[in-house]
Amino acid sequence: MKGLTLFVFDLRFQWRHGFYWVYVLVCTCYWILLRFVPEAYQETTAIVLTFSDPAALGLIMAGGMVLLERDQGVHDPLFVAPVHIRHYLLAKAASLSVLSLAAGWVIHMATGSLPEYPLAFSAGIVLTSTFMTLLSIGVAARQRTINGFILMVQAYALPFILPLLGFLQLWEADLFFALPTEGTLRLLVSPSGGLSMGSVLYSVTILLMWNVAVYLWSHHSYSRHVLMRIGEGGAKNV
Repeated sequence: MKGLTLFVFDLRFQWRHGFYWVYVLVCTCYWILLRFVPEAYQETTAIVLTFSDPAALGLIMAGGMVLLERDQGVHDPLFVAPVHIRHYLLAKAASLSVLSLAAGWVIHMATGSLPEYPLAFSAGIVLTSTFMTLLSIGVAARQRTINGFILMVQAYALPFILPLLGFLQLWEADLFFALPTEGTLRLLVSPSGGLSMGSVLYSVTILLMWNVAVYLWSHHSYSRHVLMRIGEGGAKNV
C-alpha cells in the first residue's frame, strides 16, 4: 500500500513541477522533426528517438527529482515516516516508466504506423526506463550538486548507448550482447522476418538481469549516501 501511495505521490510531484508539459513539448518537437525526415528513414529515426527517450527521461528526470526532493526537505519526513527504500525506488521507476511508455508510443505513431509487436515494443520501453531511472537515482544519491550529477550520470550511461552503433551499422561488437540496451533495440525493432521467441527471451532476460543489478546498487547507494545523512531513524528503513 505504501508503494502505491508513493507512486501516486510521484505522479502528482511530476505534474506539479511541469514534467508532463515538458514532455508534451518534447513529443511535439519529435513529431515536427519526423515530418522533415525522408519516408525511407522515418522508421529508423523513430526507433532511435524511442530508444533515447526513456534513457533521457530516466537519467535526467529521475535524478532531478531526487535532488529536488532533497533540496525541498522531502526526504527527512519521508524516510522517518518510515518508508522503505524499495518502495521509494520502485515507485520512482514505475511512475517515470508510465510517462516514458506514453511518449514512446506517441513518437512511433508519428511515422503513421503502429509497432508490429506492440507488447514487445512496450516491454522494451518500460524495462529500459526502469533501468535508467534506477541508475540515475543511484548516481544522484552520491552527488550533492546538480552539476556533479549531470557529469557523472553521463559517464555511467555512456557504455549503455553503444548498442545503438550496431543498430546504425557503424560498429559491431560481441560486447553489445552483454548490455541491456541491446535487448531494448531488439524489442523496439520489427524485423522483416518476424520477432523470434529466442530473441524476445534474450531481450527480456538481459533487461531484467540488469534491472535487478542496478536496483541493488541503487538501494545500496541510497542507504549509504542519503539515509545515513538523515539519521538512524531513516537508516533502518530498508
